[in-house]
Amino acid sequence: MPDNGVMKGISAGRSGWPHLAWAMWLPCVFAVVVAGLFVVVDLGGLVMGSWDTPVAGLGWLKAGAIGQFGLVIVAAAVLIAGTAHPSWRRSAAISAYAIIALEIGWFLLTRMLVQDHP
Repeated sequence: MPDNGVMKGISAGRSGWPHLAWAMWLPCVFAVVVAGLFVVVDLGGLVMGSWDTPVAGLGWLKAGAIGQFGLVIVAAAVLIAGTAHPSWRRSAAISAYAIIALEIGWFLLTRMLVQDHP
């Protein structure tokens, strides 16, 4: 194979994902930020819902905030694990996207349960 400089310096085992640290950081940080914002929204709704007379369904807002806080911890753990072990970066990025989907689903589920609660 001629040495034309196109593939020079890239080993077959290290091509692709492992050298793209930002490809792991972006979804992991986004997962932490989204869950943090959902915690703030849930806690804000909890405070506003209990201002004068407590509104039915506040327990679901509390459950939503607790669940989102748990997802913040999981997303931060995935970020730390992906940073500490470069070979885990691809798995960390895929896990972060799954966590984002869980965050959105949990937020929507708790909203639905709060509204349907008598």
